[in-house]
Amino acid sequence: MIYRNPKIPEGINYSNANPVKEFALLASGAIAIIILAIYLLGSLLDWSSKFIPFAYEQELAEPWVKQFKGNPTTQQNEVAAYLQRLADDMTPLMALEDDVEITLHYVNSDTVNGVATLGGNIFIFRGLLEKLPSENALAMLLAHEIVHVKLRHPVKALSKGALFTLLYAVLSGQSNTDVSGLFSGTSQFAFLGFSRSQEQAADDEALRVLHEYYRNTQGASELFNVLLEESQQSGVEVLSVFHTHPEVTKRLLNTETVSGINNWPTKGQSVKIPAHIQELVQQNKLQQSAE
Repeated sequence: MIYRNPKIPEGINYSNANPVKEFALLASGAIAIIILAIYLLGSLLDWSSKFIPFAYEQELAEPWVKQFKGNPTTQQNEVAAYLQRLADDMTPLMALEDDVEITLHYVNSDTVNGVATLGGNIFIFRGLLEKLPSENALAMLLAHEIVHVKLRHPVKALSKGALFTLLYAVLSGQSNTDVSGLFSGTSQFAFLGFSRSQEQAADDEALRVLHEYYRNTQGASELFNVLLEESQQSGVEVLSVFHTHPEVTKRLLNTETVSGINNWPTKGQSVKIPAHIQELVQQNKLQQSAE
């Protein structure tokens, strides 16, 4: 019997498949899995955030709130006290949980902004306050921010911010110290981006509160007209604090729509911000300009 080595066909060790195509397929699958995992983790955080004790939020926020506030003057404290009184008058209409406390802070800055943060802390900047034509408009702003606190939007937003930051740190090889400042100092504001659905929910409930408080929703259109004018002057469609909102013109339309559906008057008595508060705000502005 004669044994012979068979002739090996040419190209037997080479795949007929395109390696670039295989790589693209594997990479696409890996990216899809990562995106799905991030989405599921984000949804889990969104759901579980409501179980975080509010007292823990307050403890977490206390150090950087003190840092951000600095040493306010007597005049600034008086403006903050006025904002607090107005908020306290409205909160009984909002069915807040028993452990939720709303704390208003006034910031003497040209920034046109207002923001709800952890622990029920709400910051109102002079740049926005001085532009508001009435207490009605201010009440709409405060109610909007209080609703964010009520619905636990800040802790949900920051939880997701922490997730994405930590994922980036892992993927890029950063150390833990690189992300240790996530919940400290003013860096927290960078993670307070609320979703469009969250912003819409805050707008809609704030409209209800505004109607119950003043028996009309005029303050909403006054606030949104200020934001619209500011956005046009700055060349930006939406201000930073409302960057996930629909366009301001759509918010004005939504005010008319929601008010119409509920038979809420869109016009009514306009309550002026107390004259002495307006004077204090202008004095704060002059003091900052002189510094």
